[in-house]
Amino acid sequence: MKNLIPALCLLVAGPTAFAQQSIPCPLSTTIIVDGKANDWPINWIQDKEKMFSYNVCADEQLLYVRVMTSDYFTKRKMAAFGFTLWLDPEGKKKKKLGLRFPTGGAEAEERAAAIRDQGGSGSSAGERADYQKEIDRQLIINLEVLELIGLSKEPITSARSGIMNGIKVAIDMDSTGAYVYEAIIPFKSFRISRAAIKEMSVGFETGKYIPPKTKTSSKSEAIVNSDMNAGRMTRYQGYQSLMGNPKLTYPTYAWASLNLK
Repeated sequence: MKNLIPALCLLVAGPTAFAQQSIPCPLSTTIIVDGKANDWPINWIQDKEKMFSYNVCADEQLLYVRVMTSDYFTKRKMAAFGFTLWLDPEGKKKKKLGLRFPTGGAEAEERAAAIRDQGGSGSSAGERADYQKEIDRQLIINLEVLELIGLSKEPITSARSGIMNGIKVAIDMDSTGAYVYEAIIPFKSFRISRAAIKEMSVGFETGKYIPPKTKTSSKSEAIVNSDMNAGRMTRYQGYQSLMGNPKLTYPTYAWASLNLK
């Protein structure tokens, strides 16, 4: 690819919250981006709402990101509706540049349908727990599709294995069932001058379920539009009947400020 978008992330709970952080970044070439995250020589930080554990830091060339969540609905929204890293080099909260991975949508639907076709969860509590854990794993394993936001009028879709310019991103599930996201993003990949940035705002946002829009006519009430319609959503979450849960209808997100001077 010619030019790629910036991904980001240093977070803090709450849509209006900002936190400044300037920490050493002793990562260099020791980090392997595979969603394991056990090779980071720094401790996890937890946001105020206890939805995410994370680390974000930068050296002179690279931005390093790792994020972990065990929250059930946050994981569902990441897998089904996507996960976006936002970057604002002006220190505000503008959603102009971003990296969306996983993308959710059709890819999530296909994976969910494959899981459904494999059969039910069993009757015991242990079998149901194992089945749910396997669903979590299958929804994010070996994901390839991502979207680059802000380089053109429309998001650019690419295969993760085809990304150039040094961008690396991965997501995996650990032994506890938590999702772990990792990314290394060269500033030069996005035509950003690292030396010119004093304070970078970074954002982290899951997608959300958009209920079908309806219109009432004299004859019937019809579904006219939705990102993931009722049939698809039922296949995705049918094993636990989540349809209508309000926690799916808003994103989980946070913003913070990374001091680079």
